[in-house]
Amino acid sequence: MWSKEFCWLKELRSRGQKQDARRELKRAEQAEGKGGDFKGAGAPAPGFAGGGGMLGGIGGSNGTKATPSAAATPMDAAAKKQSMQNLRMKDGRSAGKENESLNELGKSADGADKDMMTDKLARGADESSLYRNRALASTLKQLYLKIDPTMEWAENNYYHLPIQSQISTLVGVTSFWKDYASLDAAKPFLSKHFPEASRNFTEMMFALSVLDLPFESKKAEVKFAAGSMEFKPAAPVIVFHEEVRPAEALKDQINILVSQNFYKQGDRFREENGEKLDKFISGEFVVHTVYGCQVVVTNPTSSRQKLTVLLQLPVGSIALNNGQFTNSILVNLEPYRTQTIDYFFYFPMAGKFKHFPVHVAKNEKYVASSKPFEFNVFAKPSKLDASSWDYVSQQGTNQEVLDFIERENVRSLNLLKIAFRMKDKAFFASVIKLLQDRHLFNNELWAYGVLHDDVNAIRQYLLNSAKIIAECAGPIDCKILSYNPVAFGQYEHLEYKPLVNARAHSLGQARQIVNDRLLEQYQRFLKNLSYRTKLNDADLLAATYYLLLQDRVEEALAYFSQVDPAKIATAMQYDYCRAYLDFYTQEYPRARTLALKYANHPVDRWKNTFAAIINQLDEAEGKDGKVVDPESKEQKQAQLAASEASFDFNIDAKKINLNYQNLTSVKVSYYLMDVELLFSRNPFVAQSGNQFAFIKPNASKNLELIKGQAKASFELPEEYAKKNVLVEISAGAKTISLPYYANAMSVQVIETYGQVKVVDSVTSKPLAKVYVKVYSKTAQGVKFHKDGYTDVRGRFDYATVSTPEKSPIEKFSILILSEQSGAMIKEANPPQQ
Repeated sequence: MWSKEFCWLKELRSRGQKQDARRELKRAEQAEGKGGDFKGAGAPAPGFAGGGGMLGGIGGSNGTKATPSAAATPMDAAAKKQSMQNLRMKDGRSAGKENESLNELGKSADGADKDMMTDKLARGADESSLYRNRALASTLKQLYLKIDPTMEWAENNYYHLPIQSQISTLVGVTSFWKDYASLDAAKPFLSKHFPEASRNFTEMMFALSVLDLPFESKKAEVKFAAGSMEFKPAAPVIVFHEEVRPAEALKDQINILVSQNFYKQGDRFREENGEKLDKFISGEFVVHTVYGCQVVVTNPTSSRQKLTVLLQLPVGSIALNNGQFTNSILVNLEPYRTQTIDYFFYFPMAGKFKHFPVHVAKNEKYVASSKPFEFNVFAKPSKLDASSWDYVSQQGTNQEVLDFIERENVRSLNLLKIAFRMKDKAFFASVIKLLQDRHLFNNELWAYGVLHDDVNAIRQYLLNSAKIIAECAGPIDCKILSYNPVAFGQYEHLEYKPLVNARAHSLGQARQIVNDRLLEQYQRFLKNLSYRTKLNDADLLAATYYLLLQDRVEEALAYFSQVDPAKIATAMQYDYCRAYLDFYTQEYPRARTLALKYANHPVDRWKNTFAAIINQLDEAEGKDGKVVDPESKEQKQAQLAASEASFDFNIDAKKINLNYQNLTSVKVSYYLMDVELLFSRNPFVAQSGNQFAFIKPNASKNLELIKGQAKASFELPEEYAKKNVLVEISAGAKTISLPYYANAMSVQVIETYGQVKVVDSVTSKPLAKVYVKVYSKTAQGVKFHKDGYTDVRGRFDYATVSTPEKSPIEKFSILILSEQSGAMIKEANPPQQ
């Protein structure tokens, strides 16, 4: 608690209010009691979302960290009032900002407390006064906390990645995974290629999970002797070794580097040991074959070079791709940069042809060139490479092709070269099996499954055809295609919280979802369901959630009753929905049993969610509420509301209690009321008693008061004892009007936290499912604010809605209406924030 009082004093001092600080310290010294922390707070009701409760959700989210508040301490009223005034709006900031600052600074560690104490002592203040000032600091309480904006939540699956990014390329094929695939199970797995598995967080976590390195390094034995080092690790390690060796210097310094190589179009690269290498040709060329020439110019200097590159086609060749026989290209090479130039040609006839090599010039002066080259062109290849894919795919037998596919790296092969062979059903089946075993899919080859009526091949072809999948507007489940939008990242379950609806009942025939993001998600969900002939259990559970978000409880119960828990993968989420709905069906013992099942759940978020259910059931039975999750703003505020002292009984049990001073008589008038109609026409009847000014009262009388006393009580006339009536008492120029409602309930309005509590006036038991209708008054006028029903504890949050207010609320008018217990209207100020 030190941090709060130190910070509070520092706030006063920073504004030049030393006199205020001394005055508060003196008042604090006279106060009694000790400061302390609250022990707990009630959780928001798990049911009756329209009446202040909030659905926890099928998924979940991390809460916002809450700050502890100080407990109440006995203190005189003047000291309390003055202390709060000193903490409000001293520099134009709201009391909420001040209190927020106190709460944040109140979390300081001992080190911060000592710094503040040093600051206090440096200013010559009395050290003992700091400790005595705890009494004052302990009187500060958390004000009303406005609900956070509604957030849209999605399951992470892979760490911090949207569903669209959760694809197979997250973990690529590298030498590291090749080492892992060939590991010796009898030895620890270590690979020198582990840096290759570091492109993203997911890949790094996977790599670390399979490496047999200890999570904590153990001290190794290191010895140095005679210019050498001896290293003996105590656990598996990966050692990086770097050394310096002599190297020969270049004899001739070359300012510009140029190279020229030829390749066959369509057969550009070769693969060795998993690496992609150039496949250049230097010997035999064949007529009517497209070849390319690759020219590479490099600037190894630190200066920018403006060069001219002269290119010529080989003698006897014909240019392709709009090429020219002779071409001069201007090249601007930045320092240490390289530029590549390609051109294409073919030979129409056989023979030997010379080629003028590429030349590079600068300012019309020769700089560099490649070596001259002579083409040896044949009408037909003089020798065939029977081991190449080009030969085997076109000239080999079916068995030779299958052997080649099984032996070589299929990912480096152009599989379209064997498409003409796929008309053979037996060959088709063999190739498909080989490629499946190698985890490789080729759209063109699989398409032949339609020709051969192979259902499995057709299914795989359709599932891997992006254009076909894009045409599927929703889930499909048939013999040749089973498409789930979730698996393809085109739909995901989303949750929304905190979300409090303003209306518990629909306004008109059409239902409205005010939150646009929830509306979009709900429409996507319904669109997916429209493609199913029958809803599965996961669909029914999701429908239950989205209906509860709209306060459509009866429909949610109907859908939830169809869910088979044995067919649901998310058993815990099902149990939470079951316990949540038990509050509506009043199956409280079952809700408690389900919640106790997860009392020791290892995930705090879920453990706290079920603990909140137990806490609310305890509170409904008359036990003290407590904060289950200290980081939950809703639970903390509910606890603060439950601990707030509040009562106001002007008319109680058919008796009018009058507190008065310096009066000898009053006039009492009675006006019969239609409560619901009156409330709808003018919700603020308590402040608008003058609307009866021009209406003759049903009865009135003068009441003589005893001089010198401050209280008087008299019974309501018998003819009005069982009716709703407005009681008007006037004396001199002052008139006060208060409604009396024939009811059997007691209502407490907790203005500080925007809640009402309804209990039976005889048994004091909470009254659940009591209808509450709320209107608000702003600078723009009076309008409907929200309605709903009390929860199992008899509580209703009349202030909280997710829809932002256009102008600040000045006052609330609250109608509490029960068919069994009668009616009552209360007015309340908006909670301070």
